[in-house]
Amino acid sequence: MADARSIILHEYPSSPFSEKVRLALRLKNLAYSRVEIAMIMPRPDLMPMTGGYRRTPVMQIGADVYCDTAIILREIEARYPLYTLKLPGHEGLAQMVAGWADSRWFQSSVAVIFGHMGDAVPEAFIKDREQLSGRPFDVNALKAVAPMMKDQWRARLMLIEERLAGGKGAGAGNYLIGAKPGLVDIHAYMNVWWMKNAVPEFAQSCLENAPLTAAWARRLAEAEGQEPETITSGEALAIARDAAPRLVAATTRNEPQEFSPGEKVAVAPDDYGQIWVEGELVHADSQRVIVRRFTPEAETIHVHFPRAGFLVRRA
Repeated sequence: MADARSIILHEYPSSPFSEKVRLALRLKNLAYSRVEIAMIMPRPDLMPMTGGYRRTPVMQIGADVYCDTAIILREIEARYPLYTLKLPGHEGLAQMVAGWADSRWFQSSVAVIFGHMGDAVPEAFIKDREQLSGRPFDVNALKAVAPMMKDQWRARLMLIEERLAGGKGAGAGNYLIGAKPGLVDIHAYMNVWWMKNAVPEFAQSCLENAPLTAAWARRLAEAEGQEPETITSGEALAIARDAAPRLVAATTRNEPQEFSPGEKVAVAPDDYGQIWVEGELVHADSQRVIVRRFTPEAETIHVHFPRAGFLVRRA
């Protein structure tokens, strides 16, 4: 049964960003619990923990809540270093690849997948994503641009093929950086996994001309791990309420904005879903910011964000 020491992943099955974390947990063979959240709002038991942050997935360990896959993967690696995913050659490069896969390639995937779905996209989903992005979610525009985005999607896939083909020298293996899968593979795999599940005929047509990538994706898909326990959102909220955040050094050394511990700050993504989460600054460095929040439902929570891709300002 899940408790304050458990990894709890708040996600839904078709979420491509959740698959990054699920794959990491499988590769590390870590036990975890999952809360299946709705694809669209409301999420009444999760919002008291995140302070309003609503992108998927969110990871919880006791009263510590981690928002965005970048900080989730960093925390998993720090707490559970065996089997390591930060292999030699992946340092720094993994987050660079994530920036590419999560933005340009992901946007190509969105256009292809939702253009393919067309009028079958539920109206409630459209309204929710318009609220999240602050822009119109125009299915007709996606349908119109989908053929060109298929070209873009294939072009990005073939960069994976080129990398795998170029890695046949000394010390090469079956993955993007050597003989074992690591963080670079996890980030690069996300869009392939999503397309194979959402528009399998298009994905297959691309992979037929990318045999090394097809075999690479198959190896990652076949990674076996522990079957997660499913718990309710109410159970997860109770675990947070009854736990205390992990102790962390209160420091803001070398902050360009000269933040101090205890200041009221607000944090939000720099692209879409720009909902500002306010709290008391606990810790900030070049890769992470932690804010303390209190709500009646969850009591004291530490909310963790990555720095790259997120904005921090004084509240």
